[in-house]
Amino acid sequence: MFASLSLAGIGVLFLVLFGVFYYLAIFATIRALLAFVGGILVGTAGFIGGALSAVGSWVSHISTTLTGWLFGVPVLPAVTIIIVAIFVYDLWPKNQTRKRTGWAGLILAAMIIAGATGIPALNSFGTVIQGGVTSARAIVGG
Repeated sequence: MFASLSLAGIGVLFLVLFGVFYYLAIFATIRALLAFVGGILVGTAGFIGGALSAVGSWVSHISTTLTGWLFGVPVLPAVTIIIVAIFVYDLWPKNQTRKRTGWAGLILAAMIIAGATGIPALNSFGTVIQGGVTSARAIVGG
């Protein structure tokens, strides 16, 4: 089944599962990972991908504008660091995954897709995830 789906198709499947699990309020950790990986896999394909990319660019622009206004120096990775901290903290085994975790993962995925994290190593993370899913799909698909 998964071998016949494209990466964007698997991403859409993950985002739909995120929505269903969010509505049912179950599987909080899986829900957060589905949102993050699904957002990465959808990429910029279709309306949802374009919207995710636009949101990532918008968050990046707000980050530089806000830090420039507050501190006099625009710092692009400021919001990225906050979102990564929330996402990783909530997924940490000793903590509880909350409803915000999935949304933080989706916003982080949007920023990675748009290449607007301000952290060069994090901008290439989307390609790594897509490569991993491609390898897993090849193994599962036979």
